[in-house]
Amino acid sequence: MQFKPNFDLLRDWASAEKSIKFASNSAYVAIFRRDDKTLVYMCDRHGENISFNMVDMCFADDFGVKPDVLLTEIENTGFERKFNWHGYQSNTLVYAAEIAAQRNIPVVFSDLSDSQYVDVINCGFPDNKITTIDLDRVLSSEPNMNGNLLQQMSSYLNVMGRDRFMLQNIAAALNRYDTVFAIFGVGHYEDQRLVLEDMLGKPEYITRIKNMRGDFSNVKIEPIKLCDFKGEGTNDKNA
Repeated sequence: MQFKPNFDLLRDWASAEKSIKFASNSAYVAIFRRDDKTLVYMCDRHGENISFNMVDMCFADDFGVKPDVLLTEIENTGFERKFNWHGYQSNTLVYAAEIAAQRNIPVVFSDLSDSQYVDVINCGFPDNKITTIDLDRVLSSEPNMNGNLLQQMSSYLNVMGRDRFMLQNIAAALNRYDTVFAIFGVGHYEDQRLVLEDMLGKPEYITRIKNMRGDFSNVKIEPIKLCDFKGEGTNDKNA
């Protein structure tokens, strides 16, 4: 069969079912299976430590599913393809791409570029056209089609642009590969969930993310002091 997303099922972020329904209320994994196809959707809280644990967990040898391809929420043009040798540890989306590339797993950058963002928004708001300079204000606005102008633009960009492109990539990957890993933001999953369920059926969820980087909950830091500050012009009597 050929997978094809039904975009009529896409929802505005403000009206979508939020991840609070899940036990973790944070990063989580949705695993879809249909026939001989598997989609492992990592629902990312960008930059949070639990998300790094989620990526490590999904790529671990004992996870039980090995990806044929990774889709990640990185712009499809204009991104530097050569990673720093230390890695971009503050960005879970890039971190996942690094692991995949290191293992010779194909990586697909599945988000729109800044110029494509602008094109989508200006198509939907021809009387309030923006430039790339305005993007930060749009992207920092909570998506809501019934909100203010910037919130409406943010919502329109997701539903008519970014979420569609991500879903197009998911469908194309499933039509070519047996096992697909994807890492996109939690909000995108909430927008896309009904589309994915229509294509693949109900998923199983992993809401308890393994701690892959060590447990520090019982660690108490007691710093030592080596010296007092001695600066120019200070009134420190001990200086």
